[in-house]
Amino acid sequence: MQISQGLFDQLFLVMMFTAMGGFLWLPTIWSLLTFLTPKKLLDTYFKEPHFTQGELIFMSRFPLSLLRTGMFCWVILFPCLDRKRNIRNCYEVMPTWYRLSLNILGISAILIAVVVFGIMLFLLTSHITDT
Repeated sequence: MQISQGLFDQLFLVMMFTAMGGFLWLPTIWSLLTFLTPKKLLDTYFKEPHFTQGELIFMSRFPLSLLRTGMFCWVILFPCLDRKRNIRNCYEVMPTWYRLSLNILGISAILIAVVVFGIMLFLLTSHITDT
């Protein structure tokens, strides 16, 4: 597909601003949600048999506690990913604000990735014309 240099520049800027915004937004909200994880959720699901003893030791401290938050986020968005841990019903003990925040985190991560990689793929497969 042929595109003009001006359109190429605009799409490139949209891609870069989206990527930079994602690099600022996602780690900030992810870290906040990790530190604000409800104690009731951790007491109910962050124990054996849902996690192994080694995972409990490693994921109880920062920065690996981010993985724990990520697991809760993806299980809420995609319950089919919960085959091993059996934490599919973790949303029942979560406060509404935490569940909504995890949804916002997961959906925004997916949207940012789709926009950045979609524009990048489009730009890599396009031919620039001089007009």
